[in-house]
Amino acid sequence: MTFRATYKLRFGHCDPAGIAYYPRLLELVDAAIEDWTPAALGLDRRRMHMELGLGLPTVELRTRFVAPCRMGELLDFDVTVTRVGTSSVDLDVAVTCGGAPRFSAQLVQVLIATDRAAAVAWPAPMRARLVAAPPERETA
Repeated sequence: MTFRATYKLRFGHCDPAGIAYYPRLLELVDAAIEDWTPAALGLDRRRMHMELGLGLPTVELRTRFVAPCRMGELLDFDVTVTRVGTSSVDLDVAVTCGGAPRFSAQLVQVLIATDRAAAVAWPAPMRARLVAAPPERETA
């Protein structure tokens, strides 16, 4: 299953020509993954970091841009789990506008104990949710 987040491309995301600046697009990828987290894991990033001492940093990132994104467009970010490891998760983020492909990102994130910045195995409830694939959910 795929989790969808939709974001409007704003003035602050763009260069003077009104075309999205790629670091701002990567910030939106990160926002989509942050919104995906409670749907996928059953808890949000605040609780993970502040209460449980767990982090989910990106350790690998690959992107491919196929068409420009322009100011004012609504971009759909579809997040899909493609692999679950002992302490990692591979994510594919496909970004479209009105169904037309714009760019994609493939990420590997690793669950860590923040106090020692070391990988830890997925707790059984989180792993079960990742493997089961969360239901579709739309975010504005």
